[in-house]
Amino acid sequence: MIKTICGAPPIFNKWGETMGRMHLLTKSYKAADDAVQRDDWGTWNMDNPYLQQGRYHILLKKLKSLENTIASLPKDAQSYGLIHNDFHPYNFHINNDDITVFDFDDSIYGWFALDIAIAATHAVWWGSPAEDRKSKNEFAKRFLDEFLTGYFKHNDLDTYWVKQIPMFMDYRNICSYFWWLNSWDGDESRLSEFQQTAITQAINLIQSGQRFDGCDIQL
Repeated sequence: MIKTICGAPPIFNKWGETMGRMHLLTKSYKAADDAVQRDDWGTWNMDNPYLQQGRYHILLKKLKSLENTIASLPKDAQSYGLIHNDFHPYNFHINNDDITVFDFDDSIYGWFALDIAIAATHAVWWGSPAEDRKSKNEFAKRFLDEFLTGYFKHNDLDTYWVKQIPMFMDYRNICSYFWWLNSWDGDESRLSEFQQTAITQAINLIQSGQRFDGCDIQL
């Protein structure tokens, strides 16, 4: 199901259209009650001592470096607003070429480019036709070309922000490791073989100065 969705350019375009309409609407949205307003994007509170040492500290330094870059970005009504923050294929249905989005639990005030990057990152994870770096980068570029064509039918985004999408994709990738590790107790036997392999691969990429697979593209 996910491979089918992520391998179909018409769906990429419709996915982008849907997000573009959402971002256009959020530009004029005002929360009725300040007490229930969604949070703004923020950095992770990472005080797990097991992440402060060894190879795990390399992951943490990468996260903090990207957070510092993101925190310095400008915010204005044309680039920053209420976003879904988890708009991937497990969080929408398709019926007669229409997309119905759900699961807004993670919605925050953040950059529209971040929302786009999250969609692209998950598309690469689940839709790339092959697992090698070249295939993932080519797929990411193809996905975003189609997605943004749909997106721009409804919402404008300055070229500056389009160029930030690969960086935001890199950020989404590094965040995925801390979904496992944030409350980890330091016992490596509790990490699955997949997790341990993924961590090793991530560290190798970071140490060689490369972005994650799918993020090494120019827009």
